Amino acid sequence: MATCSSDRTIKVFDTGTTTTTTTSGDGGGDGENVANHPPPQEAIVERANATTLTGHEGPVWQVSWAHPKFGALLASCSFDHTVMIWKETSSNVFSRVYVTPKGFFDGSVNAISWAPHEFGCAVAACSSDGSVAVISSNSNVAGGGWRSEKISNEAHAVGCTGVSWGQNDEIASCGCDNLCKIWTRGGAQDGGGGGESSNHNQHHHHNQQQQQQQWRLKKELRGHSDWVRDVQWAPNNGGSNVQQIASCSQDGKVFIWTESNNNSSTTTANKDYHSVLLNDFKTAVWRLSWSVVGNVLAVSDANNQVSVWKESVDGAWTQIQSK
Repeated sequence: MATCSSDRTIKVFDTGTTTTTTTSGDGGGDGENVANHPPPQEAIVERANATTLTGHEGPVWQVSWAHPKFGALLASCSFDHTVMIWKETSSNVFSRVYVTPKGFFDGSVNAISWAPHEFGCAVAACSSDGSVAVISSNSNVAGGGWRSEKISNEAHAVGCTGVSWGQNDEIASCGCDNLCKIWTRGGAQDGGGGGESSNHNQHHHHNQQQQQQQWRLKKELRGHSDWVRDVQWAPNNGGSNVQQIASCSQDGKVFIWTESNNNSSTTTANKDYHSVLLNDFKTAVWRLSWSVVGNVLAVSDANNQVSVWKESVDGAWTQIQSK
């Protein structure tokens, strides 16, 4: 488990190795009847071994693990205008393998999101300078270099606050212009396999195609009246082909955007998104997090409250009440 902090550090906790200590009370040393006040039970405290990573020169806003197929690979983003990639080289020992070049971002890097593993080893990042970028490894990390490329230098006016990489290989971003935007790879797709004889070669060929294609703006999602603080693409691990995006804003509202099923739209580029208001929280909403399956959404707001919402079969969203 990894955490980050405004103290400029990252801590990685190895929950598989813990040290155990016990604590106990004083057994009623105030002179009262011990029979009426039995001594407290011993408490067992397990402490995970922690590794501290240093290198950022400003508050670290987010850390995120890559898919395990790429090894123990961690990305971090910071107020210091950088994204860093860390790799575990031996047990509980992490080395920094990449940092974005100086001047690549001209503002705080506010959010990061790894691509689904089938699209290669890549992470999207967004910055207060208004840009959205992709940092990728050329050959699945092992012995390969890293490169940074901008999707857009002017993705969001004033600044970009959130980014999410969907399982359809599209990127959603949000920002201070009250908008969410969807970015897709441009260029014609090669429908044929090119006669490759192995799945490995086909996969390599597909990755090369992806690197050669340029990102372009596919859709703007308008509905919020203030800064959009976060955007999150729902996993479709439940098997559904319907694309859903959640967004939250300074205006207190959370919207669920769903790709239309209009049969007249023969290509994804022509499909539109319609929105459903999940709730108006009447206070700024900061962050969103989907369940693994993608039908439950956690929402955190400026009142220090976290609420959990579930979609019913009729498409309505209801809050899950704690018992």
